[in-house]
Amino acid sequence: MPELLKETSAVKEYWLEPGSRRIEPETLSVTNMSGKVIDTVPYSERAGLELRMSPTSRTAILADFGREVGGHPRVTFGTGRCRRVGVQAAESITHIFNPLLAEPVSLADYVVYYRHLKAAEGKRVDLPHCGGFRYLWIYPERPCRAALKEVSVSYTPHIADASTCGYFLSSDELLNRIWYTGLHTLEMCVIDPALGGADSDHRIGNGPWVLIDGAKRDRLVWTADLAPGGAALYTSFYETDIIRDSLLSLSDFQDKSGYIPACSPGPIPARVAGGFLDDYVAWWVVTLSQYYLHTGDADMVRELFTVMKRALAYLHGQCRGGLFRQTPMNMAEWCFTVLRLGKPAYTNVMYYWALNGAAVMAHAVGEEDLSVGYVSRAFRLGEAIERELMDEARGVLVDTTADPGRVPQDANVLAIIAGLIEDPAEAMRALDYLREKMWVGWGSTNVDIPYYRLTPGMPPHNKRVIPFMNNYEALARFAAGDDEGALELIRRCWGNMVQREPGTTFWEWAGKDGRADAHFTSLCHAWSSGVTALLSKYVLGVRPREAGYQSFAFDPHPGGLDWVEGRIPVPGGFIEARLEKNKQGGYDSRIKAPRGMTQVD
Repeated sequence: MPELLKETSAVKEYWLEPGSRRIEPETLSVTNMSGKVIDTVPYSERAGLELRMSPTSRTAILADFGREVGGHPRVTFGTGRCRRVGVQAAESITHIFNPLLAEPVSLADYVVYYRHLKAAEGKRVDLPHCGGFRYLWIYPERPCRAALKEVSVSYTPHIADASTCGYFLSSDELLNRIWYTGLHTLEMCVIDPALGGADSDHRIGNGPWVLIDGAKRDRLVWTADLAPGGAALYTSFYETDIIRDSLLSLSDFQDKSGYIPACSPGPIPARVAGGFLDDYVAWWVVTLSQYYLHTGDADMVRELFTVMKRALAYLHGQCRGGLFRQTPMNMAEWCFTVLRLGKPAYTNVMYYWALNGAAVMAHAVGEEDLSVGYVSRAFRLGEAIERELMDEARGVLVDTTADPGRVPQDANVLAIIAGLIEDPAEAMRALDYLREKMWVGWGSTNVDIPYYRLTPGMPPHNKRVIPFMNNYEALARFAAGDDEGALELIRRCWGNMVQREPGTTFWEWAGKDGRADAHFTSLCHAWSSGVTALLSKYVLGVRPREAGYQSFAFDPHPGGLDWVEGRIPVPGGFIEARLEKNKQGGYDSRIKAPRGMTQVD
């Protein structure tokens, strides 16, 4: 019998994970002190590039690693001497600061990585850990002349093994690049828990690895990032203990009220922010339910069942008149730079989704009465959402009971995913509204009418393209049968980021013009990696139906591609699949799964 997978050897064309923990730059460039490149050469210890500062000239060196990396940078000097050398690490050239400002800004802004050191012949300098960067910019701050001999990074993020990792390939070059860029984004955000916090100096978990929000910032476990990041992990390298340990790291700090902190107990600003995001309590329950679906780990559900019950009881206690209500004590949420007053559609839909996931888990551990109770509570909540927050004339959920004029992306797409909007025609009506009112050239914005009309695009959640929720809109489009729209959104949102620097990771959000945003913005963010799962689960079409893939669906959405193939890691091996367009315009498909797994419609 011929091999099912035909394109395996092509994986190396897109693979971004390093083959060693010691990484050298791809190129070195001589720049002026504005960062403008004067000349570029391939990296070599014999390149002989020099830092120079004299009354008439001043040049610096830019080391480009060709991809996002993280770890301990190391610089070694050759001939010459320089009393003071500045070093900046940045994810984008646009994030490099004027040398006169770098030091004072770095003292006040923890996101800016700036160090100064002395250069002397043969001297090696090991710099402090830096979580995420593509470039090291090295420049003289005093009159001098010194040659740069060696630059490298001792790489600390997780590294997947191509031989044991899932993969995705298709006839579309852009989609292939997107899948592997999503994988690298995810891998950069899987770290040793001893390296938590932007300063890499906070322990944020007890296992060997945890999944954090951003490689550069905040470097903490944030619950909402675990959901799309976990989905990408399940379809790529499947080290599921990473999600397990990340969930446990947050549950350890559950409050007596049932509230689960939104993030790890790291630096003080994060601790404060993590205490006001009630939607993240719902995300914790949803992430646990997705973990159970993909692993079948009922023991984990039993271990955390009391935590889950208390979390849902907390959310129930925040309801008034049948709906969750924002208050000054819980009004922060994933759109943290805007305030949505009243009873928000989004948080109520999240609560609805969490209740249904909890019902499945309660059934799995034999808590049948509780399972029925969660289903009943979800049904009543759904009725209240439709009664008070559905705009029948437009066919969409409005933002809040206090702001019925605006329509949010999050509530509407999550309502489709969570099953609150079940009818395909109703789902498409809502999605058509989003496409008409919210789409731009680089993705789908998070609201139809800017929250602050005089400053659209500022702050970051004011009518912005945010890959976190674009992931769920694309998923909702696949679920509603809008394959063309889902693939177009993927090409717009993630294709835009792939074709801009740093080019090998996905951003926290896009700037108002579609470019990388200001230096604060993470350009390697876990909540943007979910597209890797979308391509495997929907374009290739392999998804679990029962916990641990006891049964699975093979339902490809190739959207006109000539061919698609890939494999999904599952308990006991891989599910492998390939489909090719035939002469009749349809597709021939083949699939292979480990023994004991059943394919269902």
